[in-house]
Amino acid sequence: MNENILLIGYSSQNMASGVSLSFDSLIDGFKLIDYQPEVIYIVDSRKSATYGSFSLTRVKDSLKAIFEALQKIPNQEVIYMTISSSKLGFIRDMMIIWFAWFFKKRVILHLHGGGYKDFYLGQSSLFQKLIRSTLAKSTHIVVLGELLRDQFYFVPDIDGKIKFIPNGLTTNLNTNLAKVKSLPSTDQCLRLLYLSNLIPSKGYLILLDACIKLIKNHGIRLICDFCGDFSLTVVDDKSLDVKKQKEDFFFKIKQAGLEDYIIYHGRVSGEKKEKMLREANFFVLPTFYSWEGQPLSIIEALAFGTPIISTYHKGIPEQVKDEYNGYLIKTNDPQEIIDAILKGIKSPDNYSTLSKNAIKHFQDHFTREVHLKRLISLICEDDNIKI
Repeated sequence: MNENILLIGYSSQNMASGVSLSFDSLIDGFKLIDYQPEVIYIVDSRKSATYGSFSLTRVKDSLKAIFEALQKIPNQEVIYMTISSSKLGFIRDMMIIWFAWFFKKRVILHLHGGGYKDFYLGQSSLFQKLIRSTLAKSTHIVVLGELLRDQFYFVPDIDGKIKFIPNGLTTNLNTNLAKVKSLPSTDQCLRLLYLSNLIPSKGYLILLDACIKLIKNHGIRLICDFCGDFSLTVVDDKSLDVKKQKEDFFFKIKQAGLEDYIIYHGRVSGEKKEKMLREANFFVLPTFYSWEGQPLSIIEALAFGTPIISTYHKGIPEQVKDEYNGYLIKTNDPQEIIDAILKGIKSPDNYSTLSKNAIKHFQDHFTREVHLKRLISLICEDDNIKI
């Protein structure tokens, strides 16, 4: 490989997220082709659990990334960068993009979420002009699927720039033991899994309400595992705080007397995470999160043959086909989750078909190898890359 490549993206060292795990996977992907690119990690060392919030620590982290980029860009030919949909993040990205453009570098920008259009529309007309002129300096802009094309409708010559590369399974899971699932026997509990940050707009409270009603009103024997950190974003209710979120969550469980059936595990990884994914009968993510793209947690669940219950939101309908590998709901009404689960357990044969289709859909579209081949081929301008 003749090109010098600089990768700029988020570090998972301080805050593991889909974006940072995907960046880790890309770096590992280059190792598979025996190439070591230059890497700049965007560190997020703030203490706040509110994503997208302004802080002096974030300013310091951004300045460090900018300074490193200005030093390394002149010696590179290709600049790949995961971009932010916050104002401070854009200013950081802008300085790097303009500097790379000045030195006539190929610039590939990658949006891992689905909130850029909302970010753009929330700015003044002058700032919008700055965003347009900055993104126009890129060679390509990568989004996760056709459903997210509209995130950059305002960019000049976007049809010539935009590339669609779905997310792929990251490096932290072993799916070798994945197999088509069956419904539990009558003496076993149905197992539901929520695996994401516990952000209000991701719908974890809607799932909690659905679980309580399934047990109390429908007599369904189930265990629901909640995995992830309690957190907020700048688009959530400003009256909330993380401590109160957590207190309210546990109060609802205790009030319903379901402490043995609705279980909070915190953040999980490694063997514990794999065990959760293997044992889950349904993965439930009733999200309407503004920055959602293609959740990696859905890809992980598909890889383990787990039927999905999620929403017609952002890029999710490209991951979940209604009544093929799961069910999609239209609103944040717990009853829609209840209806989907009752439909899913009605027929053991139909359930196993959903599970089989989940694995097939993953293997056809979201494997790590497929994702890395597409992305690294774009970065290197080489369709003969083998992963």
